[in-house]
Amino acid sequence: MPEWIKTKKFLSILLLTVFFLGLFLWAQRRETPKTVAAINSAIDRIPVSIALVSKAAIRDSFSIVGTVEAFREADIFSESEGLVRRVSAELGDHKRGGEELLLIDNELSTIRQRKADTYYRQKKKDFQRYKNLYSEGAIPLSAYETAQLQYEEAQADFVTVTRKNSDASIKAPFTGDVTARFVELGELVRPGMKVAHLVDLSKVKVILFVPERELQKFVEGTLLKVSSDIFPGEIFQGTVSAVSDKSGRDHTCRVEVLLQNSGKASFRSGMFARVLSSEKDGRQAIVVPRAALVSGIRKPELFIVRNGKAFLKPFVVGREFHNNIEVLSALVPGDSVVISGQNELNNGAHVVVIGQQKGAVEP
Repeated sequence: MPEWIKTKKFLSILLLTVFFLGLFLWAQRRETPKTVAAINSAIDRIPVSIALVSKAAIRDSFSIVGTVEAFREADIFSESEGLVRRVSAELGDHKRGGEELLLIDNELSTIRQRKADTYYRQKKKDFQRYKNLYSEGAIPLSAYETAQLQYEEAQADFVTVTRKNSDASIKAPFTGDVTARFVELGELVRPGMKVAHLVDLSKVKVILFVPERELQKFVEGTLLKVSSDIFPGEIFQGTVSAVSDKSGRDHTCRVEVLLQNSGKASFRSGMFARVLSSEKDGRQAIVVPRAALVSGIRKPELFIVRNGKAFLKPFVVGREFHNNIEVLSALVPGDSVVISGQNELNNGAHVVVIGQQKGAVEP
């Protein structure tokens, strides 16, 4: 083959090679921006898991732990001064109202009472005699009035001394159990000194602090169930006896639940008890998983997914049911809410759904 033909063939092959190489490079330059854009778009989309907002049948029940207090309790103080001559109260003793707990030395007060009684009876007779004489016109009005004043003073002194003598016997103000005694036989006591403590546990009060939104379940006279870990399996019946008219800074109100405290399973002051309020009829409510909350129950917000974007949405919270919460506004059944990955989201962020929960489990 002539040399010039070989050269021409080589040049043709070279030109074709250069042409196809240029065509390939041109095609690569056109596809690269699209690929990079697709990769960047995928990177910008935040992976999240969602749950569908749903309706569920719920029963409005509310459980809260309270502290047990005695129906009545009181510190007992001495109103007289003297040595303790008799002790009739030991720790755990059951005393009826009016029964003696302690006797303070009352020898001198008894003598003063007798003197006051004698003087009072004498002035009473004098007053009666002067009254008769005045009615007959035998004495002037001034003499009669003087006798009357002396009689009234003697009467007041007698009442005062009698009261002081009776104070020497310190008695139970109501029926209850002695939980403490602070003095011993022969000890000197003074007026205002605390000598014993008495509690009435025939009934007990469970003290609760109920959130404002639950107060409608704790109307006075409402029957409630009460239980305690100390008495497993035991259910007690209580009645709402008092509801405070003033709410605290934490938006709770004090509620007292009264129950009888007799039998083997009896509460003691200071124990914990659980009070349950439950309605018989259920209702339909919109619920979402509690995990969807972004900023807590005080400022309820969540992310809702629409058209591949996540939007921050505030809403109104109703009741709480274990891992679910009731939604009173802003959401409808079928909405998609983010339950995982919301910590990385901003309002309007692009998302990709990597998992989906069917909806909140029925409470």
